[in-house]
Amino acid sequence: MASSDFWPLCALLSLAVVQGKQHALPLPVPEIVRVYPDRNDTRDFGVWKMNVEWSDNFLNGNKPEPVTYDVEIFHTEQMRLVHKETLKDPMGTHQWSWTSPLPLQCTSHSVRLRTRHQSHTSDWTPLYTLTGKDIDNSSESNIYPKDYVARVGEGIVFCCILKTESHAGFSPPPFTIQISNRTYITGPVRHDDVSDTEGFDVLCNQTGVTYFIGYAPDDQNLTCETRDLNSVECHWIPGKTGKSHMFNVQYKVNGRMCSVDRCVLDDSVDKGVMNWTLIAKNNLGEKMISDVADPKHRVRLKAPTITSPVLVHARNATLEWQWGKMSKLNSFPMICQVEVNGHTVQETFNGSGLKSLVLTDLQPFTGYSARVRCGSYEHFYKWGDWSNLNTFSTKEDIPEAVDMWMQILNGHTYVVWKNLTANQSHGIITGYELLLGSATDEPKEHISKATNEHCHKVSAKRAEGDYFMSISAKNSVGISPPSKITIHNLQSDGGIIPDHISGLNDSFSISWDPSPNSSCGYVVDWFPTYSTEQCAVKWMKIPSGVSNATIYSDFENGVKYTLSVYACTSGAPQLLQRREGYVKELAPVGKVQNLTAEQHGKDIKLSWKDMHEEEKKGFILGYIVSYKHSSEDQKYVFIPMASIRDPTVRTHTLSNLRPGNYIFKVKALTSAGEGPESDVSRYVDQQVYTMVFSILIALGTLACIIAIIVLFCSKREWLQSKLYSDTPKPVFSGEWLTQGFHHCYVMDKILLSESEVLMVKNPEPCLQVVPQVQKAQQEVDLKSKDPPWTRYYNDVCDPQTVSPLAIDLSYTEVSSPGIQNPTYNIPLSLPDDANLVLGYMPQIQNGDNQLQPCDVKFVQMDSAGYQPQSQGSSQTTEIPNETSLPLSTASVSSSEYLLHQCL
Repeated sequence: MASSDFWPLCALLSLAVVQGKQHALPLPVPEIVRVYPDRNDTRDFGVWKMNVEWSDNFLNGNKPEPVTYDVEIFHTEQMRLVHKETLKDPMGTHQWSWTSPLPLQCTSHSVRLRTRHQSHTSDWTPLYTLTGKDIDNSSESNIYPKDYVARVGEGIVFCCILKTESHAGFSPPPFTIQISNRTYITGPVRHDDVSDTEGFDVLCNQTGVTYFIGYAPDDQNLTCETRDLNSVECHWIPGKTGKSHMFNVQYKVNGRMCSVDRCVLDDSVDKGVMNWTLIAKNNLGEKMISDVADPKHRVRLKAPTITSPVLVHARNATLEWQWGKMSKLNSFPMICQVEVNGHTVQETFNGSGLKSLVLTDLQPFTGYSARVRCGSYEHFYKWGDWSNLNTFSTKEDIPEAVDMWMQILNGHTYVVWKNLTANQSHGIITGYELLLGSATDEPKEHISKATNEHCHKVSAKRAEGDYFMSISAKNSVGISPPSKITIHNLQSDGGIIPDHISGLNDSFSISWDPSPNSSCGYVVDWFPTYSTEQCAVKWMKIPSGVSNATIYSDFENGVKYTLSVYACTSGAPQLLQRREGYVKELAPVGKVQNLTAEQHGKDIKLSWKDMHEEEKKGFILGYIVSYKHSSEDQKYVFIPMASIRDPTVRTHTLSNLRPGNYIFKVKALTSAGEGPESDVSRYVDQQVYTMVFSILIALGTLACIIAIIVLFCSKREWLQSKLYSDTPKPVFSGEWLTQGFHHCYVMDKILLSESEVLMVKNPEPCLQVVPQVQKAQQEVDLKSKDPPWTRYYNDVCDPQTVSPLAIDLSYTEVSSPGIQNPTYNIPLSLPDDANLVLGYMPQIQNGDNQLQPCDVKFVQMDSAGYQPQSQGSSQTTEIPNETSLPLSTASVSSSEYLLHQCL
């Protein structure tokens, strides 16, 4: 047992000793056998790939595991490390390739290797150098790469190798980086789009190269199908590459050369499912795509060939075609489709080996173009190609009914009709037949019209009665069904006043209330309102149940149109609505007419007439009035204008104008703007007759006022009697007059103070004795409110001995600043034998009773009248030594009178 375990242990120990000895030995230095560039660069345009081959120098059986190799690459001249990498053991031929970022011709590259096992490494091999072009003696500079083809977005590094004697101090852009004594390189150059066919240029020291930018092949959607049941045709969508021939792509399908986008393979379609592979390749790379299918399930037929139609009628035609050399299609189940005048007919046609079809519902005397295409009926995949286009024309047929209407213009009735369209005429129209009459009128009137006539004037007699007119169109085949209209007197429109209507977007939109009398719809007609052209009306027929319409026509801006809506009845049309308006208003182009200016004192009245309707170009909203004034010391000055917003007003008055020259202007206004101005000049003067007339009016007014005053004064006493009640006159009793009565005199204290001489009507005194009733005297005494000094008179004169004396003193009113008093006719009772001596003698009233002088002294007075007391006189009245009595006054009116005083 012990001996059996000993021997395996010894074997393991021996193996460990051997491996330890191997690890303790240094790793052998590999040997570089060869360093060389790719051999593809036959034209010296540039090479980037460097290949390195070496041997490891391990003895047989002594190679440890695992082994790797460290590799380093330098730019030889500057010994600048440009790449290092650790390579796995290639387990066979020791070979490695490295792609440089710049062409290897730019400078010399040196490479070295060493062996690595875990943390142990061998020594480096000696440098092995691949020489570049920068060590050659050259009389010209050189640039690499040349004619380079790069992908869009790829960075390209260019190098410039200078000739031997010109490298000192060289650093022009873009070669800014020096990697050797004579070599300068650029940074990576990139482009985001393909280059033109000429490519891009790079220049250095009077030499240059061209490079191109593009894409590698990127074709998509390889599809293979059969077109004739004899071969397979493959097609694909080519990808974008570039504009230069440097990016041309070569295509192969299953190893067969193909064109750019399709390839035909003469393979049988009866093999069932087949596989097709496309390889696309250019200078930047290649693309491979595949497709798998059964060709019989991918049938896309070629185009058939249509021959001339065999049978063509007015409303149908038969098409025929041939499949040519595609004999297998004569029994192939297919479905076909037809296109007529660019529109695909929804109906399809099917059958085995289909070669013809019939087109229906065609229009007579109409040109058509048609083509067909077909596909597999059992396994429909796609429609085949369209056939050739075949044209033909159908034959003529009788025309359709004519669209007719009527118009009233300037008191005349016209029947109008429209041209038949090509689809309505069904041939060439040779004329029109008109029939005019009534149900009771025989015979009817037949009228023929040429093809260029579309209007007929109805006689006045026919227009007044219940007549009808029918019209039919003729061509070579026959005559159309008649169109009929009842002629009614459109002069009476039921008192319908046209309303305004405004257009929108070069059209009119109109609506109306449905009419219960409408049996065949409605008719909307329109025409230029002020056009004198006969039969210029246009119309549109509206079906029943519709009560609105939008009218598009050759409307002109600024032209007024009249639109009418009629109900179509079994008899004459019935007018429902009438409108007038503009599709688009413009500013007026005409001026107001007959502008005049009339002067009325300081006012100017402007008046004008409306402009011509054709010149309005829109609804007149009003007028703008302005004027300019010029006096002798200033030029014309513009005065702010006045706006009239009532279009019916055609007068305007400007008030209180100063004299001078004026220019008055008036222009019309629409919603679109103002029209041109119409002007008139006028000199405003100060009219003399106006001043005279004003003075005469003032004088007449003054005369009337004076006459009224005179009349008032002449009727003063009468007015006084009417306006004021009678005031009782003062009565002096007999006792007052008989007691110590010596003198009676009248004095005016106020006039004496002012030394005024008062003139009276008559200087002759007049005394009249008026008998008084005793009872009346007592009533006066009781009712008297005179002050106490008036009663003093009664004490002095004794009423028992002196008869009552009535004195009428008629004084003239004078202007005095004294007390305002009325004139009194003072009655004074005296005895029959009494004599009154007065210092003042008033007017004397002649009567039967003559006054007898009192026992008094007379005061002598001259004919001059009243002598005031303040003046000295030789003739004075002797007054007893009794105390002088105060004056007695009474006021009734605003007049001043002398007061009587008895002493």
